[in-house]
Amino acid sequence: MSQLKNSFINPEEVFNPGKYGFSHIGKIPEGKSLYYFSGQWASDLSGQLVSVNYEEQVRQTVSNIKKALASAGLSIDDVVKQTVYIADFSIEKKQILIEVASKEWRAENLPASSIVPVPLLATALNCLIEIEIISAK
Repeated sequence: MSQLKNSFINPEEVFNPGKYGFSHIGKIPEGKSLYYFSGQWASDLSGQLVSVNYEEQVRQTVSNIKKALASAGLSIDDVVKQTVYIADFSIEKKQILIEVASKEWRAENLPASSIVPVPLLATALNCLIEIEIISAK
């Protein structure tokens, strides 16, 4: 298997997305395997929502992502793309996501990312965030 690292590109001709917690482009070297993860959300082991508080949901969601990655022999640094679904989106929720995720995520490089506002999520009643990731190693 390839020892080359995933790389991330932020063209000078486009704004610098670092302060927003992502990169514009994630590049996977030839020979790496791709891992597609279903959306992770703020569930406990029984599949119940841990809290109706958005910030707590973000923390639990990131924790669940880290656990899912570890189960596949991966880490946050192997994530190349994330799609974040936020129910009842607001600028305040986006800011909480950036603040909490930057403390919890602690990746060497920031993945490519999209935020998708949605009216509601199908995971659980009162679920406010779901994060889907693609990783490579």
